[in-house]
Amino acid sequence: MSAFRIAGFSGLVPRLAKQLLGPGQAQVATNCNLTSGDLRPRNGPLPVFSPVIDKDIVSMFRMETDGNEKWLAWNVDVDVAQSPVAGNTSRRFYYTGDGEPRTSDFDLATAGPGPYPSGCFVLGVATPVSKPTVTPGGGTGSSTARAYVYTFVTQWGEESRPSPASAVTTGKMDDAWALSNLDTAPPNSGIVMGAVKDTPLSGQVEVTLDTVFGLRASEEIAFASVTGLADLNGTFTLASVDSETKKIVILLRTTQTYTGGGTWKRVAPHNTSGMTKRIYRTLTTSSGTEYHYLVTIPGGMTSYNDTAADSAVALGEVLPSATWDMPPADMKGIAILANGIAAGFVGNEILFSEPFKPYAWPSAYRQTYDQDIVALGVSGTTLVGMTKGNPFTITGVEPVTMGGGMEKLSVAWPCMTKRGVASFAFGIGYPAPQGMVIVGANSDIVTKDLFTQKEWAELNPGTFIAASADNRYYCGYTVEGSSLMFVIDKAESASFIKVNQRITCIWADPATGRLYVALDRKIYEWEGDSGTKLTYEWKSKKFVSAPPVNYSAAKIDADFEMSEAESAAAKSSYDAALEANKALIDSGEVDDGLADPSLGEDEIGGDAMQAIPPLVIDSLQFQLWADGDLKFTRQVRNTRAFRLPGGYKADNVEVVLSGNVKVSGVVLAETMDGLKQA
Repeated sequence: MSAFRIAGFSGLVPRLAKQLLGPGQAQVATNCNLTSGDLRPRNGPLPVFSPVIDKDIVSMFRMETDGNEKWLAWNVDVDVAQSPVAGNTSRRFYYTGDGEPRTSDFDLATAGPGPYPSGCFVLGVATPVSKPTVTPGGGTGSSTARAYVYTFVTQWGEESRPSPASAVTTGKMDDAWALSNLDTAPPNSGIVMGAVKDTPLSGQVEVTLDTVFGLRASEEIAFASVTGLADLNGTFTLASVDSETKKIVILLRTTQTYTGGGTWKRVAPHNTSGMTKRIYRTLTTSSGTEYHYLVTIPGGMTSYNDTAADSAVALGEVLPSATWDMPPADMKGIAILANGIAAGFVGNEILFSEPFKPYAWPSAYRQTYDQDIVALGVSGTTLVGMTKGNPFTITGVEPVTMGGGMEKLSVAWPCMTKRGVASFAFGIGYPAPQGMVIVGANSDIVTKDLFTQKEWAELNPGTFIAASADNRYYCGYTVEGSSLMFVIDKAESASFIKVNQRITCIWADPATGRLYVALDRKIYEWEGDSGTKLTYEWKSKKFVSAPPVNYSAAKIDADFEMSEAESAAAKSSYDAALEANKALIDSGEVDDGLADPSLGEDEIGGDAMQAIPPLVIDSLQFQLWADGDLKFTRQVRNTRAFRLPGGYKADNVEVVLSGNVKVSGVVLAETMDGLKQA
């Protein structure tokens, strides 16, 4: 007598034919939570924040201090790295992708009503450009020769590369050494002096400014109050900067002619409030001639009289910032290793900062690779580079020696999208044409048992947006205009599960381990709403029997009872949805009319109101398919056995379950008594 049991529910293995799947593996697994071996529904997403943003959320980051939580959101691909500096009570962070590399902290980034980040500074400290003028006088002692440099220091204690050195000047030991021509802090705004369209090339505008001190190509500035050439009023990325002529070039195709006026302002200003200058002077010792710290003066002072004795200056520290450049304005992919070294990339060049000084990026630490870099990932003190060809790793303790630790993997596994990269405890994962790659202790294509390369390509991996949580790969993707999600977990026997959820961003909070997604310009905690259950669908393998049989009895082991916690959560979600919809109605922002400004954001006949979740979680539908035909459908309400239709025999059957209750097993048999034998 034929009977079989389905237990140990698992996900899809697309590369296997449906009759070759394991007993618990699936042809369809959507909105399922299978981590325990039971078939469970996934919780719905929990809304946590609605940022002020005029486009879809592409990147997000959660900040918290003293229980005060705020969310930062961008409509471009941004990488965020938290400060590695000890005692980071201000929650300072660094980010790339939104213009030039930038830095901010909790108070600066979350000031005002939004959008957040509402404030930032350019990352790094601009270098003074004027060398000091030195004029000694008034002394009678023995002669000596000195040179001077000075640096800018921000209110955060970040120091710049030194100015050009003064001329070596001879004077008396007891002279008053008058220093002049010291730069003040670089300006964050100024005046437009002129603009010429189609110069130097067609589609470009050459703009003359009152000063270009502190401006670099690839940085962003905003123009306002320009007359005649009104198209210039807006924000532009600088294509080039000429410090000699004080001219910058931006890309702008226009027919207008400049007639006068205009101001400019940096989008990411220099951190000049409270800026000071540190002055250093040469001192010759047994170690050679070095620049030693002399004094700190206010940033606005342009002169200083040095009367300090060599014995006092000898106690000052040696100039630490001789090679501390700002990061390139077009650097991307900022990440910080466990040893406090920050990393980024430009083209095929990898850049490293001084340890625990993400504002200082010596050019001597740069390394080049023979292929363009797509993304960087960090695993402890190892940097993983994903490229348009072979990935590489760099391991080291000091940035000056990191190049010696570069290892190029021998296999070409191109990274298809930067947004598909995710960090795991065992390495860095990303989508390649061959499948999902993990670069770690044992680098490999980890999806080779799940997908052929053709089936993997059908997921359109170039559209992946991903993050990892609990060492699972959560990914949104788009195929033929439809956006879905899937989950891969190599710890499970079959680990590919689809989720009916359209997302524009996904992010795992390193502080809490929680996963967040963005959809419809709102941020949600993934599976955070325990009172709302997504309706799952799970379709079994094709069970083949010879000779053909008629399965006439079935039994489902399921849990139809709600716990007190589940009932309370369902009631809370129900009430929250009602309250949210009432607020939309009261505000007139239901977006249900053809004249609404949000036309095109909701489906035809739809609106912005939330679906009302059920108060009772008790839905379970059973379907039996035989020889490819639907033979039976039943709404199951309890765990009692039930009869299946007769009058046919089939050599293959499939079971489909859909609902929102936990199922631990399904049994099919030729007779009711046969159910006990499975």
